[in-house]
Amino acid sequence: MKNKFLCFAVLFFILASCSDKQGISVSVRNTTEIARNMETVEINWKQLSEQLDGITQENVVVCNSAGEEIPSQVIFNGSTEPQMLIFQVSVQPNAEVVYKVKLGQPTAYVRKAYGRFVPERMDDYAWENNLVGHRMYGPALETTGEISNGIDTWVKRTDELLIDEWYKTGDYHKDHGKGMDCYKVGRTLGSGAMAPYQNGKIVLANNYIRQQTLDNGPLRISFRLDYAPFKVGKVEVTETRIISLDANSHFNRIEEIYAGTPEEMPVVAGIVTRPEPGDTLMDVSDGVVAYWEPQNHDNGDNNGHIGIGLVIPVDMTDILVENGHLLALTTYPGAGRSLVYYMGTGWSKADVKSAANWFDMVKKESFKIKNPLVVSILKGK
Repeated sequence: MKNKFLCFAVLFFILASCSDKQGISVSVRNTTEIARNMETVEINWKQLSEQLDGITQENVVVCNSAGEEIPSQVIFNGSTEPQMLIFQVSVQPNAEVVYKVKLGQPTAYVRKAYGRFVPERMDDYAWENNLVGHRMYGPALETTGEISNGIDTWVKRTDELLIDEWYKTGDYHKDHGKGMDCYKVGRTLGSGAMAPYQNGKIVLANNYIRQQTLDNGPLRISFRLDYAPFKVGKVEVTETRIISLDANSHFNRIEEIYAGTPEEMPVVAGIVTRPEPGDTLMDVSDGVVAYWEPQNHDNGDNNGHIGIGLVIPVDMTDILVENGHLLALTTYPGAGRSLVYYMGTGWSKADVKSAANWFDMVKKESFKIKNPLVVSILKGK
């Protein structure tokens, strides 16, 4: 009886939060020929506050066209003030869906994106969503002589968030049904990090020296990593990475910022390759590079295949196969500016069953990035 009352109470609050007539309508249009499923859209917070008096981070609710509350997240980007509101939408080809943003009491949403600094494991920074997981290496590990600023990948076949569980047990190098860490990074770019490229060589930084979590779920994890100065030729540069991962996506958004560089600088985003044959996708004109690794037998087990993909929305100059990597070559635009690209992973023991399947996903991601959903606040509604 108690549980039945609790269910009715939860239902009441959900309906109450979405039945309030005070609110604004937001149009989301899909101008493409493909369905857009569980894709994140953003609304500028200043625009929202101008249209909806009294809105705060604690009282904003988003409802779909059926009047049902859906998960949303107020984004701060490391600031003390809200910057935007995000939520996830599904829109059929060449269609429009209208959502409501209202004042109300939001329910407690299930977290689908999460990350944290892990001082108990040599200063790792680990992050994940309901599909994929990753980590970067920090200053404590560097003191042991293990140096890498490449991106590590953890494979998953559960929508559970696993970081805390895996670090608590330390047992994540074998698959017990949820996934594992079977990806080897070493002194490489790993699964898609970026680095300066000079005289035919990748110029690697060391482990990050500072970290800051900017936003932490339920829909988006974002964080900033700073790296110590390092030499690119005769020039000393510093690197900052701002990485974000949304729920229901295989792809991370990565923003690279270099200080101390010349006006322009060649850079590469890279995927480390393995000695055994794998499958590759290389399309300079579309700005995509993808790799389907050979069968993974780390720890003597059959761990399936890992797919890694890069989408470079800016002009990709070339794709190089050298230095043990697939390298997407492009140009960093100058000191203090931002270069944004996307890195994604998939696993054959989860929802990516083949190289062809993975390459299609990477190309589709490139298409979606180049053709974003059109979001607008409808006046007078």
